[in-house]
Amino acid sequence: MAEAKDARLALYELYLATTEKVSDRRAQANAWMLSVNSAVVALYGYLAADKLSVSVGQKQIWLWAIVSVAWAFLLTSYRQLNRAKLEVLQEMEKELTFPVFTRECKAYQRHRRRSLSIVETLLPICFLALYVAIMAAALWMKG
Repeated sequence: MAEAKDARLALYELYLATTEKVSDRRAQANAWMLSVNSAVVALYGYLAADKLSVSVGQKQIWLWAIVSVAWAFLLTSYRQLNRAKLEVLQEMEKELTFPVFTRECKAYQRHRRRSLSIVETLLPICFLALYVAIMAAALWMKG
């Protein structure tokens, strides 16, 4: 009986470690996407200053080719993966003496906290809005 409990606990700990790795990769992806989007804004500023002869159409392609939409999809994918992992951890906790993640989720909901996933999704939306504003300004200044 003790061996089965130890095996379940070991499996739980292993699965918890994989969940933490997913969260780490998610944070790294966010940092990378933020860097890329910041570089694009800087590139647009450089191009808009007519340092290079690039047409307005090409500038718009640069803006739309950027990763904001892909970033939002990536975040959605990580959110779904984390949600699935949390469900598995909560299922595994039913056989343990103290269900830490189940209790944490209930406390989080009780305090009406916003999910970090929702908050981090605002970043690519803000960049997308910035790109739209930049394109509108470029078109307005041209016309």
